[in-house]
Amino acid sequence: NTLEKQLNKIFNDDNKFLTDFEPRINLSEDENNYYIHADLPGMAKDKIKMEIDEERTLTISGERENIYKNNNDNFRKEKQENEKEQTSTTTATTTTTMDGIEMEEDQKNNNNGHKYSVMECSYGSFSRSFTIPEDGNIDNIQAKMENGVLEIIINKIKTQKSQTRSIQIQ
Repeated sequence: NTLEKQLNKIFNDDNKFLTDFEPRINLSEDENNYYIHADLPGMAKDKIKMEIDEERTLTISGERENIYKNNNDNFRKEKQENEKEQTSTTTATTTTTMDGIEMEEDQKNNNNGHKYSVMECSYGSFSRSFTIPEDGNIDNIQAKMENGVLEIIINKIKTQKSQTRSIQIQ
């Protein structure tokens, strides 16, 4: 039970252990196209930015908003309003574990009534960059977003196979 309390404290402590969001990427190609698939769960296409520079570097960036932070902010606002209306005390207990570590368990450490034991989702800004090969047509890149997956298609430019030609000597 003590271990459970420690884990709950770690995972519920204002989300300080959440890392920045880094979308998972699949790169593939066939004889006609290059493909980039980016997993962007819960993101709308208007929250994603794509740019290509003169060095043929395609950058996908954006921000996956932290729903837990928004819930915590709303909770804090409600708490402050309630404290102005009436004087109340926050119920907190200090527990000393078997190895002598003191930890404080805040009874109000929740989000809209939900107490999270585990939060594995990550949120925050991200940016991923890819160098487009020379045979990729950077003037005609197609992108679509469906079911949280961004699919980018880059057409390959057909290169002329080298042919041997005769050169007349004058």
